[in-house]
Amino acid sequence: MPLSEAVARKPMHKRSIEMRGYFRDDGLWDIEGFLLDTKPFDYHDARGRLKQAGSPVHQMSIRLTVDQRRTIVAAEAAIDSAPHPSCFDVNAGIQAMVGARVASGWKEEVRRRLPERAACTHLSELLVTMATAIFQTQTLGTNPEGSAPFEALRNGERIPFFLDKCASWRLDSENVAELFPQWHTLPSGE
Repeated sequence: MPLSEAVARKPMHKRSIEMRGYFRDDGLWDIEGFLLDTKPFDYHDARGRLKQAGSPVHQMSIRLTVDQRRTIVAAEAAIDSAPHPSCFDVNAGIQAMVGARVASGWKEEVRRRLPERAACTHLSELLVTMATAIFQTQTLGTNPEGSAPFEALRNGERIPFFLDKCASWRLDSENVAELFPQWHTLPSGE
């Protein structure tokens, strides 16, 4: 269902975020995140330079290489466009993420390893959103074409990682009752 019709308005800013996930020949996983901010009009930046409509305000990317347990074994960032010369000095700080495990508490882990005053807000925000892309990339395994990976999850001895993490996968939901009955619980009060 689409959003409701908006009142008359004019565009002021566009942020695009894209994520891509890959399984590597060496058994590791690469997840790449891309962030692009643009303005739909010409304007002068903080130093008085004319910026053309559609030109990047921020254009940044991150590649995280993770193992099967979602531990970061390599990290790199690239800043192609940013508003200040000092912005380009912080991308090496992404190395602080090596050794971190993408799991519950990820947002706090990013903040701990990349404190606001020493990091780029935009790279940190991109890192936080990459967590779900990592889970989505690994969910169906390394050879998912034509397979039925949910069968293995249904028959496994461990609770699938995504159960009880959103409304559709609540342990007391009809969805879990149908697809993962061994993990289903009765709704509160029953």
